[in-house]
This record gives sequence, structure tokens and C-alpha cells, in this order.
Amino acid sequence: MNPLSRTAEETALSIPEILSLIFAKAPRQTQAACALVCKKWSKISLNELWRDLEDILPLLKLVMHSQLLYDRDAGTSMPDENLYIRDIDWSRFRQYSIHVKSITFNDKMETVNLPWREGTAFLCQHHPFGNCLTPRLRRLRWIIGIEQTAAPIMPFISNRLEELRLEIHLSQFETSDFFLALTHRTPTLKKLSVKSEVWPPSVASSFSGWIETCLGLEEVRIPQRWHTATVLSAFETLPKLSEFGIEWSKVPKDYKADVVNVKITERRFRSLRRLGWTSSITQATNLLQQTPSRLQGLTLHCWGKFSQAELVAFFTAAVQCCPDLDCICLNMADFLEHSKPDLFQDPLSWEIFRPLLACKTLLELSIYCSRPCILSTADIKEIGAAWPKMEKLRLCPDSDSVCEGTPISRLTHIAAALPRLRFLGLPLYYLEPPSSTSDLFPESQLSLKELDIGGSPVPGRNPLPVGLYLASLFAVGTRPLIKAGVSVILHDGAEEWEEVERLVHLMLEIKEAIVRRLS
Repeated sequence: MNPLSRTAEETALSIPEILSLIFAKAPRQTQAACALVCKKWSKISLNELWRDLEDILPLLKLVMHSQLLYDRDAGTSMPDENLYIRDIDWSRFRQYSIHVKSITFNDKMETVNLPWREGTAFLCQHHPFGNCLTPRLRRLRWIIGIEQTAAPIMPFISNRLEELRLEIHLSQFETSDFFLALTHRTPTLKKLSVKSEVWPPSVASSFSGWIETCLGLEEVRIPQRWHTATVLSAFETLPKLSEFGIEWSKVPKDYKADVVNVKITERRFRSLRRLGWTSSITQATNLLQQTPSRLQGLTLHCWGKFSQAELVAFFTAAVQCCPDLDCICLNMADFLEHSKPDLFQDPLSWEIFRPLLACKTLLELSIYCSRPCILSTADIKEIGAAWPKMEKLRLCPDSDSVCEGTPISRLTHIAAALPRLRFLGLPLYYLEPPSSTSDLFPESQLSLKELDIGGSPVPGRNPLPVGLYLASLFAVGTRPLIKAGVSVILHDGAEEWEEVERLVHLMLEIKEAIVRRLS
């Protein structure tokens, strides 16, 4: 075709960069169909189609008989391996495998048949392009379940890997051997997350040896109890480490006997900007006072009981020692803990958090505590004046007290005070239903992605007015998730909130239809 006779559409669809943007937004079925159009479209579409895999089996089935993938004890006759090798189209396998950039396997911890260990080894042995089956893999998420093995993950460890998220349910010896096998195999790793209940002394040496070969690490999450001297010494010398934390737990465990306090100096953790750790509130305050003023994010899991005065002292130290602080997450599960859940615990006073108002750069404040925090209209105005760019606000959504909470009608004030809010967690007062509203398009609206109300029952026990009220507050184009826990006093509370969410989404569709019609 003469290039001068092409239409603008034909010219655009011949540009690889534009095709890539189009195919990236298309559903997988459309991507598969586009791959059959022509060679140019096929290459670009397959690159998007195979970019993110939720399972490794589609890739393995390209070259392996299904009976070679699993355990031979199943009682079925196995094909002759030598004859099977002759039929493998390795070029076809290579064509697809080089497109894979991300793999998520067993992400939901479902019962699955992992590839047979010897079958995977057999594949690697005869793979003509090296031992790595996915040479351009960038992101890998893998759950190694109970009674499983780490062997099937190894062929997918690319030397270009940048992000690795692991949840390991192996014995201490198997976990240690796994870390030894990873040594020198992830030189480009930037993000690492590990979940495991293995006792730290048994894996500290092998884990630290692996970490010392990952000089490009920037973000790390490890189990709470793994903050030992050996592990910390491996991380503190990494030149690019900017975020070092622990996996979040709503109930922090007391690892006082195991955990070593983090020490941040000009030479130790010299690039660190965000820190997550476990300690008492007094130790945390001392750490901040001895740390260079460059931390921007703090995530603290407190163990032990402490007073309001000690908590205020921690917040004051955080503001004074971290002038650029934009995120603070505090888990206070043991704060003035009762031996049994008390439905009538006194709520937290906002006065405790008032020192944080001096930090004008705060974008996220997450507080988890068994006692509720009730916001008054004046408190909300103060928050809005101090943090107009706040994106995440969670104030004790999982409190044990369901008889106290912020009235749902105050969400209107939150919408006006915090226009950029995306995540809100707050216990609601269940005896005060929302006031009736006839305005689907109020002046101030929330663009929330998630509303976490914990175990709070639906205010007034009637989903209809609550759903209509929330729908009026949420902006057009949003589909917020309403996250509800199990109510202490109402076993059907979660079902009522599901009905509220259904009503909210239905009304938001109506609002969108009105906007489209008016435009």
C-alpha cells in the first residue's frame, strides 16, 4: 500500500508503540485474537498476553506432557521421556517464554498440584537455552505451601528479576537450603518481601549470605522476629536500601528476646527513608531521637502496655526528628489492654494525636488499637487544615468496642476537609443512622477506593438509607470497596454491609448514567 494513501487510523495502527498501548488495555481474549492477525501484531500482542501469568502451567504445557508434570505415584503410565524429547518444539517455547515478565503462583494459597520435582529438573536438563525458563522475568510472587518443595520455583529465578514476593511454609532446614540456592542468582533484585514463621537463628546465616549478593535492593519486608544482629548487619550496608520494614500484623507478637533494635547512623542504612520495626513505645522514642533526620515513613508494631503520656512523647519525637514525615503507621494492640474484650472501653481522645498536626507533609496516618477513636466536627476541620493532601486515614477501624464510633453523618465533613482521601478506616456509631439526603451530587464528594468500618454494624440496622447516603458522597467513576469485619454483637453485620455495597454500586451506576446523559 502506498504510504500516502493510508488513513490516519491505518498509520496509527502500524506504529508498534501505539499498538502496544492499545493491546495492554485489551482483555486477554482480545489479545489472543489480535495475535492471529499478522506477524507484526502477533509479536506485540503476545508480548502483552504472556506478560503477566497467574500460573506457570500454561508455559510448562507448551513442552511437557501433562503426565510428566506431576507425581508418578498417581498410578498412570508415563510416556517414554526419550521419545517425548524429540517432539518438543523448543523454538516455540522460547518464543513465548521470553515474553513473560511477571508470574504469580498459588497466590490465594489454594490446593494445587505443584509440578513434579523430577519433571521440572528433566525440563531444565534438556532446555537448550539455559537453566532459566523465563530469562526476562521481572516480578515473581510464589507461595511455597506446607508439604511442598522449593524446587519448582528455581527454574523461574531470572538474573533480571527485580521484585520477589515469597510466602514460605517449609521447615527451617529446607528454608535455609532455599536461601543458599538463591545466592548470586538475583543480582538485579530491587524489591523483596518474605513471610515465614521459621525461627530466625536457623536461617539467619543463609538468608544474610543471599542478601549480601543483592546490592541493588531498595525495598524490603521481612518477618518481625528476623530483626536479628546477623540479618541487620547484612541489610545495613546495602547502598540503595531506602525502605526496610516488617510484614504487617494486626496482633504484634512480643519478640523482645529475639529482636535487636535497629540503629541508623550516617554509615548504617545510609539511604534509608522508610522504616518498619517492632519495639516498646519507649525504645521507639529513643530510636527516633538518636536517628539522623531523614526518615519519611514510620511503621511501628508496639508490644507491651504503655500510657497516653508515652504515646504523646513518641508522636512529638516523630514530628521533631522527622521533619519530612509523610507516613506513620502505628499498631497498638496492647495499649491499655483488657483481659477480655470490653464493649464499653473508653474511646481514644484526639488530643493524643494532636502533636502530629505540626507535621504538614503527612499523607498517611494509620492507627490500629482495640479502643475506638471518635472524631468530632472540630477534629475533622483541624485534620483538613493540617493535612489537606491526606490520602490514607485509618483510625482504629478494628476496635473491640462496637458501642462507640464516629457518626456516619460526619463523613460529609470528611469529604469536604480531605478531598484527596483514597482510603478511610473508621468505626461508625451504629445507633445513629444517616440523615436523609436528596442530593446525589453534593458539593464535596469522596473519591475513595476503600472504606474500612471494621466490626461496626450498619448504622440504624437499615442498609437502604446507609447505601443511599454513601452513594451520594462517592464521586462518579469510583467503585469503593466496603471492608467490614465480623461484628461482636451482630453475626449478620457483614451481610448487611454487603447489601450496602451493592446499593452503593447500583446508585453510582445511576449517577454515571445521569452524567453521560447530561453531557
